[in-house]
Amino acid sequence: MISVSSFLNEAHGASHGTSNKGLARLASDLRDPANPIPPPSTLRSRVLERIDAEPARVETDSAGRIVAINPAFTGLCGYTFPEIRGKKPGSLLQGPETDPAVVDILRQAIRQGEACVVRLVNYHKDGSTYHVEISLEPIHDEAGKITGFRAAERKLA
Repeated sequence: MISVSSFLNEAHGASHGTSNKGLARLASDLRDPANPIPPPSTLRSRVLERIDAEPARVETDSAGRIVAINPAFTGLCGYTFPEIRGKKPGSLLQGPETDPAVVDILRQAIRQGEACVVRLVNYHKDGSTYHVEISLEPIHDEAGKITGFRAAERKLA
C-alpha cells in the first residue's frame, strides 16, 4: 500500500488557507453524528469521487527522494509508487523541453527551505509531455527542521 497518510489529512492544508475538500472532509462528514453513515455502495462512490478530486501530490525526504505519492500523481505522470520510491522527481519527470531556468527556481527554493510555485513541462512515463503548475512547500518537524518537501501538481490545459 502507498504511504498517503499525509495526503489524506487535509488539516495541514486547511491551516494554510486552502479549502477543506477531499478525503479529510469526507472523514469529517462521516464523524458528524448529524450525518448518518451511508450504505457501503454510496460510501464507496463518495470516496472514489473525492479521490478523483484530489490534486496530484508527491512528498520527498530531506534528500529529495520520493517517500509518498497519491493516486492522482500516478494518474498524472503514469508512475506507480513502487516504480519511483526513493528516486528524485526531476530525474523521472523532466526532459528536453523542461525549462532549466524554472528547474533552477525549484532547486533554489529547496536549498533555501522556501515554498514556491512554478509552471513547467514534465514528462509522462510514456514519454509524452504535459504542462504542470507545481506548488512546493517544505515539511518541518516539531523543532522546525526541514524533513522534506511536499508538492501539489496541477495539470494545465
